[in-house]
Amino acid sequence: MRAVILAAGDGGRLGRHTATVPKPLIPVVGRPLVAYTLDALESAGLESAVVVAGYRAAQLRAGLGRRPRLHITFVVNPRFVTGASLSLRAARPLLGDEPFLLLMADHMLSPAIIEHLLRAYVPGGPSIVAADASPWPGDYAEEATHIRFAPGGRLVSRIGKGLEPYDALDTGAFLLGPEVWTAVDASPEDCELSVIFSELARRGQLAGVDVSGASWYDIDTAADLEAASRLFAVESAG
Repeated sequence: MRAVILAAGDGGRLGRHTATVPKPLIPVVGRPLVAYTLDALESAGLESAVVVAGYRAAQLRAGLGRRPRLHITFVVNPRFVTGASLSLRAARPLLGDEPFLLLMADHMLSPAIIEHLLRAYVPGGPSIVAADASPWPGDYAEEATHIRFAPGGRLVSRIGKGLEPYDALDTGAFLLGPEVWTAVDASPEDCELSVIFSELARRGQLAGVDVSGASWYDIDTAADLEAASRLFAVESAG
């Protein structure tokens, strides 16, 4: 199975941190942010990843270099200042109808999240989102994408920002089947990913797997960067 990592955005909310460096290369506990997700993929046994670049694409490519166990293919989304749907569309020609992992370069992920997704996916079944039902601080939870499940099951009924009430947070990690492309085609060309995932949910084609307790962090602001650095420094020391 192949992974797709969306890494095109300019990280404008991080201010000075991304003025001269693409967001995925910002150091967190001495390592590039995206390195944690690449490590998680290698730990789960994946051998191939597509990285969709945009802002400072050449710098990102040079900064990632080569990894001994993970072959990385780069594609460029030149319209990276618009919706993330365009980055997903940029990867489409490389993917065909095979299932794939979809990850965000600014979400630090632990191997456990990748492993949960791989175990939960059934070919021919719904696409899967890694959902965290753990309690999170109010300000962090408020900023996150929310998930609501249908009664009596694990199918997602709604997904999006500001959704109330909600059952879990979207960790930014998905395992998507070929049905995602039907949802992409039914959505505006330029939109946020939540629009596409909402279309999947509307069709009954998106389910959640509970990853509560597995480490992850979505980095949007300088405060997020500091919090993630503290979190992963503690885990590294442990």
